[in-house]
Amino acid sequence: MSDKKADRVRERCAARRAAMALALVWSCIAGAAARGSDTQWWISSSPADYAGAESRGVVVRPDGALELGPAASVTSADSLDIVWALAVLEDGSVALGGENGRIDRWTASGGIRPWVRLPVGQVLSLAADGDGLVAGTAPAGLIYRVGARGDTALLARTGERYVWGLAPAGRGAWYAATGTRGRLLRIERGAARVLLDTEESNLVSLLSDGRGGVYAGGDSRGTVVQVRADGTARTLFDASEEEVRSLAVGADGALYAAGLSASAVSPRPAERAAAKTGAGDPDAESDGDEESPEPVRSPVSGGRARVYRIVPDSSAVAWWSSPQPFVFALAPGAGGIVVATGNRAAVFLLEDANRATQWLAAPGGQITALAVGGDGTVYAAGSNPGSLWRLGPGRAARGELEAPVSDARRIARFGRVRWEGRAGGARVELRTRSGNTEEPDTTWSAWEGGPASAEGLRIASPPARYLQWKVTLAGGDPRIAAVEAAWRENNLPPRVDNVVIAPQGQGFSEGGLLPRAEPVTQNLPSGQKVEYSLKSPSTPQELRALPMWARGLRTVQWTGSDPNGDPLLYALAIRDEDNGQWITLEKDLDATAYTWDTRALPNGRYRLRVIGSDAGGNAVGEERSAEALSDPFTVDNTSPEVVALDAQGAAAAVRVRGRAEDALSPLSRIEVSLDDGDWRAVTPVGGLTDARTASFELTLPAVAAGAHTVSVRAVDLAGNSATRATRVTVPAAR
Repeated sequence: MSDKKADRVRERCAARRAAMALALVWSCIAGAAARGSDTQWWISSSPADYAGAESRGVVVRPDGALELGPAASVTSADSLDIVWALAVLEDGSVALGGENGRIDRWTASGGIRPWVRLPVGQVLSLAADGDGLVAGTAPAGLIYRVGARGDTALLARTGERYVWGLAPAGRGAWYAATGTRGRLLRIERGAARVLLDTEESNLVSLLSDGRGGVYAGGDSRGTVVQVRADGTARTLFDASEEEVRSLAVGADGALYAAGLSASAVSPRPAERAAAKTGAGDPDAESDGDEESPEPVRSPVSGGRARVYRIVPDSSAVAWWSSPQPFVFALAPGAGGIVVATGNRAAVFLLEDANRATQWLAAPGGQITALAVGGDGTVYAAGSNPGSLWRLGPGRAARGELEAPVSDARRIARFGRVRWEGRAGGARVELRTRSGNTEEPDTTWSAWEGGPASAEGLRIASPPARYLQWKVTLAGGDPRIAAVEAAWRENNLPPRVDNVVIAPQGQGFSEGGLLPRAEPVTQNLPSGQKVEYSLKSPSTPQELRALPMWARGLRTVQWTGSDPNGDPLLYALAIRDEDNGQWITLEKDLDATAYTWDTRALPNGRYRLRVIGSDAGGNAVGEERSAEALSDPFTVDNTSPEVVALDAQGAAAAVRVRGRAEDALSPLSRIEVSLDDGDWRAVTPVGGLTDARTASFELTLPAVAAGAHTVSVRAVDLAGNSATRATRVTVPAAR
C-alpha cells in the first residue's frame, strides 16, 4: 500500500473514532444514553487499545498498526515462579537465577533444567565470567562463582543483605551493587571493599561504563551515579521517581535509565530490614528466606514508569512513558532499547523519543530480566509464573495477537469483524469467542472464524455481554491498521416500579420518593391552569393544611428505568375496581410524576396503571414496554357533615357538644372556632378520629359575657371539610 493510501486508512479510522466520540457527547448533552437500536463498533487502532492484549510474533507499532515482528517462543520454568536475572554463557546457553537459591540453565536442545542450587534464599544477579558465571544472592549478601560444570565456590561475603547487581572491574575483580545500605563494593581476592556509600537504601541497578567504571541506580532517592575506574564518583541524574530499576547503554552511546514512582519489589527491602532489626543493622542475624524480596504482584494505583535518556555532561530527558507501572529491565537491541515491563508482562522496543513498538505481550505477571545473545536474540525472563522467552533474531513466519475483552455492558448480538490495512501477501485470520464473565473461562464459547479478507467475517459467536477477538498473521508483509467488531444490544424491556398515589389533595407521597421542589404548572382537563410548589411537610397536621383549591387533586409518582439506557415515555390509565374498564388519563409523558383532578370521577375505589415504553429508542417492531399498577386508592369528593351541634352559655365559658359524620372516608380532624378566631383542634369522645362518625364534647373557657358565634369544622381523610355554626349567649357574672 502506498503512503497516501495508508494515510487515508488512518484518516478513516480517526474519523470513525471521532464520530463515535461526538455521538457520545451529543448523547450526554441530550440526557439520553446510547439507543439499543444503534449498531456500535469496537475499534482497535492505537497502542492504548492493545494495552491488555496478549501477543507473540505480532507487534504493535507506535501508530497502532499490527505487523509481523521478531520470532517468539517460550519455555516454561517448572516449579520456578520468580526469575531475577539472566546471563548468556560462553556456549550459548542461558542461566536463570531465581528463588530458593536456584540457577537453572536453558539450552536449545534440552530446554530449561535445574543446574545449581546455592544455600541462599534468592539469586538476585548474574554475570557471565569466562565459561562460568558469578552470582549475587540474598538475604546474606553472598557472592558465588559457578563453573561451567556447575561447581560452586564462595567468592566473597559482602556484609550486606542483597547483591542486586554485578559488573566486571577487570583482572578478576567485580563491582557489586548492594542493599540495604546502598553501597557500591569492589570484590577482589575474596574481600569486599566499599567504593561508594550512597544515601540510597539499595543500589538496585548496575552497568559497566565501558571504561573500567560503572553506572549505578538507587531505589529510594532515584539517583544515577557513575564511579570511574580511578574510584572518583559523581551523580549523573536525579530522577523525579524514587527508584532507578535498570540501566542500559544504547548504540548511540547514551545511557538509558528506568525511573519508577512505586517500588517494583514487595516488600521494600529497607522497610523489612528496619522492621526486623529495629535499626537496619546488616550484621543482625537473618532467618533465611523470610526477608527475601519478590516482584510486586498486585495492581498498583497511580504507579508511573519512565525511561530517561542521559548524555553525561550534556542532557537528561524523559524519553518514553510506559503504559505499565513497572519497568523491570532494559537492554540494548537492534534498532533501539529493549524494555521489559509489569504488572502486565510485555517487551517493547524503544526506537526513538515516545516511539515504542510492543514486541511481546505475555500472559504472565512480569518480564523481570533481559539478556542479549551474540546473534542478537533477546532473552526475556517471565515471573509469576517463571518462563524464558526468546525473541528473534529472525522475523516470525507466523504470529498471533489476542485482543482485550470488549464489554457491551449488556447482552448483545454481534455483526461482522473486519480489518483495515494491507495484507501484503499474508494470510490474515480472524476468530472470536463470547461469554458472560469478565474473564474468559470454560463457560465461554469456542473460538470460531478463519481466513478473512478486508471485508471481514460474520461473527459466529453467540449473543453475550463480552466478546474477544484474535488475529493471526502468516507470511508476507502485512500491516493491519485497525480491527473493528460490530455489535448491537439486545433490547430488554424497561421497568416501572413504585407507583405511589398521594392522599387526595396532597402533592407528595410517603417513602423514598421526593416531591418536586420547583414550581409545577399544569393545565387540568377542565381548562383550569394551576401552578404549585411542593415541599416536604414537617408534621402530619401540616399535611392536611392544604389550600382549598388543591382538594380533589391527586398526585402519582413512579420510578422507571431501562437496562439499555433508552428514553422512556409513559401512559397513564385509571379504572374502577368493579367494572375493570381502563380510562386513559394521559400519554407520552416523559416525567415520572403526574397530577390530575378527581372531581370528575364518582366516589369509589380505583387503581392506576403506568405503562413505560422504549419505542423512541428502538427500531420499528423492536420496542418493549412494561407496566405497573398502584395499590387501590379511594376517591372521595363528598364533604362530611356536622349533623348535630349544640352550644350552651355558662359562667365565663361555653359548653359545646355535637356529632360529625362522613359517608365514605374516616374523619381526620374536628376543629372549633369562637367568633371567627383561630381554629383549634378538638379531641372527640374516645380520643381518636378514626371512624366515619365522631362525637365531641368540650368547654371553651375564659369567654366574656354576651353573644358569641361558635363554629365547628369537620375534615375527612380526603381533605374535604364542612363547617357549621351556632349562636350562644354567655351570662354576666353575678
